This record gives sequence, structure tokens and C-alpha cells, in this order.
Amino acid sequence: MDGHIPKEKLPKLYEQKEDSLSKKLQVFSRQEHINVKETYAKTARTPYSRRDYYKICLTTGLNPGKGLLIYNNEEIPIDGPCLILSNPWVSASVEFSATETGRFSCVFDHHFISGVLLPDLQYASSLFNTAIHPVVTLSLDQQERMLHYFKTIQELVTSDYSFKWDMARTLLQLIIHEAARLQQPQYSSVLKIHDRTVEGFFMLLHKKFPVDLTDQPLKLLTPKYFAEKLHVHVNHLNSVLKKNTGKTTTVIINEQIIREAKTLLRNTNWNISEIAYALGFDYPSHFNKYFKRLTASTPREFRVDR
Repeated sequence: MDGHIPKEKLPKLYEQKEDSLSKKLQVFSRQEHINVKETYAKTARTPYSRRDYYKICLTTGLNPGKGLLIYNNEEIPIDGPCLILSNPWVSASVEFSATETGRFSCVFDHHFISGVLLPDLQYASSLFNTAIHPVVTLSLDQQERMLHYFKTIQELVTSDYSFKWDMARTLLQLIIHEAARLQQPQYSSVLKIHDRTVEGFFMLLHKKFPVDLTDQPLKLLTPKYFAEKLHVHVNHLNSVLKKNTGKTTTVIINEQIIREAKTLLRNTNWNISEIAYALGFDYPSHFNKYFKRLTASTPREFRVDR
């Protein structure tokens, strides 16, 4: 089997926008990258795809019902000024049906932000923590502040300022901080977790996904596997996860696998056997029983009803 899910890469993004990936928008020898683009055009629904870069979209002047985000198989209306944060792990699609919708998109790669954010901040941001809602609603004052950050980055990347990339990195951190701060009251139950074992568990779990190749199957994940990686007893891991999330290790793992299974069933042409193998099941029948036990429908029934 050679099935795979293509990832949109930054050069492809610029190619689609009829824009060149110019060298002066690259940083240093490692090709770190950040850029801000502005548009007011309507957009049809974009392909439901994964990317190899991060994207933060700022919308302005949007009337209710004029935008729709499809994120992790959930349809989210985009009403009014907001930030939309997307990452390489979760497939996303967005459409805007109004020309009065102003949008600034900040795209950047892993290298640009690597090593500059505290682990606690990453856990509190939907850019890195897929358990947090990807849309941050903004007041008019908050929109103006964000707009200033985006426009300043836009000016910096084409300027001759010697330290423009450091300044752009600082502004990007401000945007990420602001988004996490604004979401904190709404998601305090998620963001209050400070146990290093819990954070380590979710970081390890998220690294296993997404599944993009049928010939590189996901090894079936178990509580014991994560406990050994974290150098703790499996009972301790289960205890701290239960305390901080209300869910056992097994439940969290199962939820992640089922989310990925639904994504593959909805958005690929892989047959069910290929999906089963990609998710680490030795036999399709085992995957069918697993999926039905946790969703009350078979993979085939889910795909037909999608």
C-alpha cells in the first residue's frame, strides 16, 4: 500500500497565491520563515488538507454567518472579529462568502518559533494543544491591537531593519500570548493543568498524529507505552490524568485514535483496510469492532453517513 495524505507546503501556498517565495522572506541559513498576507476577497471552501506550517488568521468586519471553519470534523461559524489558529496536525478548511471580510494571515514554520515558547504557554494555546478551541473571538479594542501586531510584522518582513526577524518573532509571541490569555477564562479547566507528567503525555500523544501514510502504520498506543516513555509507573500516569482531565489514559488514547479514524474516513479515499493498518490494527475486523464499540457505528456506516 502506498497511500498517503499530501501536506500543503509553504512554497505550494505561495504558488497558489501567485506569489514567489522570495529569499528576502527567508531567515538565516535554516530557512526559517514568517510572512503576513492581507486579502478582502471571497473564498470558496479550501481543500480539507494538512499543512507543514502554522497559520494565524485575523478576521475583521465580518457579518454573522459569512464564514465557516471546518476543524477536526467540526463545523464552526465565524461571526465577527476573531483569530483562527491552525496547526500542522489537524486538517482544516475555511470559506468566506463576503467581500467585506478583511483578513490578515500570518504563516510561519516550526523553525521560526522553535525553542522560544514556554511549555506551559504551548499547552495553553490551540496552536499546539488540539484540545483547545481554535477560534478566539475579539472585541473591537482587541481587534485593533491584533491588527497593529499583524501590520507591523507585514512591514518588518520587507524592511531593511537589521533585527527585523527578532522583532517579528517577539510580535508573534505577543499574538500567541494574547490568544491564550483571552481564551483562559473560557477554558480554565483545560489550561489549569500544570502537572509535567500530564503535559509530557499530551506532547508525546500529539507527536504520533496525524497519520499520513498507509505504509507507516501507527503502533498501537497503550498506557504502558506512555508511562515507560515518561519514566513513571502506569498507575501514576493514570492517576494524574484522571485528576487533571477527568479521563483515564485509555479513554484519552481511544478518543485520539477515533478522531483520527473519522478524519481518514471523511477525507481520504483509502479503503477501510488501509485505514485499519495505518492506525496500527493487524486486522480490519479488529478495527471494525473497536470503532463500533466506541462510536456505535461501523467504519463503513460512518463513511456512508458523512
